[in-house]
Amino acid sequence: MGVSTSLFSGLSGLVAHQRRMDVIGNNIANVNTTGFRSSRVLFRTAFAQTLSIGTAPTGNLGGVNPIQIGLGVSVGTTSTNFGQGSIETTGVPSDLAVSGNGFFVVRDGTGRPYYTRDGSFSLGADQILTNSKGMIVQGWTANEDFEISPSGATDGITIPLGSMRLAKATQNVFMTGNLNSSGDAGTQGSILGSQALIDSSTGLAATAGTLLTNLTDAGGVPFYALDDVITLDAAKGGRDIEPATFTVAAGSTLGGADPTTSLAEWIEASLGINTSAAVPGAPGVTLDAGTGALAIEGNYGTANDITDLVLSSSGAISRPFDMTKSQSADGESGYTPFAVYDSLGNEVEVSVAFVCEDKADGGNTWRWYAESTGDSDVSRVVGTGTITFDTEGALQSTSDDQIIVDRADTGSVTPMAIRPDFAQVTQLAANDSEVALTLQDGAPEGTLNEYAIGGNGIVTGIFTNGLVANLAQIALASFSNNQGLYALGNNLYSPGPNAGTPQIGAPGSFGSGTLVSGALEQSNVDLANEFVNLIVTQTGYTANSRVISTSNDMLVELLNTIR
Repeated sequence: MGVSTSLFSGLSGLVAHQRRMDVIGNNIANVNTTGFRSSRVLFRTAFAQTLSIGTAPTGNLGGVNPIQIGLGVSVGTTSTNFGQGSIETTGVPSDLAVSGNGFFVVRDGTGRPYYTRDGSFSLGADQILTNSKGMIVQGWTANEDFEISPSGATDGITIPLGSMRLAKATQNVFMTGNLNSSGDAGTQGSILGSQALIDSSTGLAATAGTLLTNLTDAGGVPFYALDDVITLDAAKGGRDIEPATFTVAAGSTLGGADPTTSLAEWIEASLGINTSAAVPGAPGVTLDAGTGALAIEGNYGTANDITDLVLSSSGAISRPFDMTKSQSADGESGYTPFAVYDSLGNEVEVSVAFVCEDKADGGNTWRWYAESTGDSDVSRVVGTGTITFDTEGALQSTSDDQIIVDRADTGSVTPMAIRPDFAQVTQLAANDSEVALTLQDGAPEGTLNEYAIGGNGIVTGIFTNGLVANLAQIALASFSNNQGLYALGNNLYSPGPNAGTPQIGAPGSFGSGTLVSGALEQSNVDLANEFVNLIVTQTGYTANSRVISTSNDMLVELLNTIR
């Protein structure tokens, strides 16, 4: 082999260093490529020519080492540096960077998965999150309750800006304010009564079963004819009540339990008189057994005081009842109206009156009365309960009561169950009792107009009505051996045989990192290091070329010996 061996050794050095130069050039070319991972070339010796394998020591002679002549160099491997690249803020909400280990998962039109560190994503016309090649970013979509389960098969991430609409039913209302501790406890409700009422079919005092078409005064003058419309107008606590109407039908009676057929029950429901067993007094609308007259007794508290009650009618006979008030309601009171929302986002008016019910050495108890004009049944009453304060005016306890609003025939969830929270209400001496709604967790219809992506990959939608809801969660893939991935171009990787099975999970699981939104990961190429490698590689290449030229000179000298 002689001198020619060094020629081939030098040639192998040129080839190896050229490969290394190719890698360095690629690294430098991608110094500004998003998510790029730099590579390096590792050399290994080629096969060595063995002249002697050596001998072991014997007797008084030492051993002899092997004699080998190397036959050049070869490219052992190229390895990729999967270290973290610097993260640059872009302010674009769809831009994402992985801080730590892991890869985004994207799928092409055939459903084949690819893996990338390039998080320069965007929303297309179909509002699906994709990369620059239109590949769909993978993750998990929230269910109808906006809950996300980051397991199982992944799917595309859709962020329906401008098209997704959302409303939320109120479940909790939060009150704040002060109830006047120096006021008196309630001892009575309003009492109003009508003139004597006669049943013309019997000539006796009217009873609960008396038909309204048979109802007359003591002089025999009738009140109502079939299809007459009775209108109730009144004020309660100085506030006008929304007028209510009752149409006289063939089966309409003076009394009874059904407010759609009983005038007395309809009056009670329309006035919002709470007849729950827990409330004090004897509220409700009853009939005087001796005269047949209507007797109306309201709830305690000045906020529940009934005034200006008028029962008029229109139709064949137009004659009002003569309503006389004999007693006013008393008891320190506060009142607050507010709006809540049903499951379709409809606004529902609710009001709460607070009445001092009991004053004791251990603390005072107040009762709240809730009414709603949005209740779908005839009655305005939607709840009652108590709140008790200690001797320093701080809330001590509440009864476990809810505001229940019927929403039948509205298309929304019915009934609405609303829990009032009085934790911020105090009871101290003041001129007036003032309580107001500070917060409620319902919302009217709103449109998705913004989104944000958290470090855990959850895509949070922000709606115009102030609601915030989880829409989806972006997945990350991790591999047991990142070096086993092979690059496909377009910043994509595919797992090779030695990469291991991809573990798909939420950011932070399976050893993956977290996400940084509004930012991109830059190339991890160390330009200074590449320049040093450039110099070293050039020196190595030049030195190997010198081996070839020197070997050539030696061959020339050898050939010249025969001249």
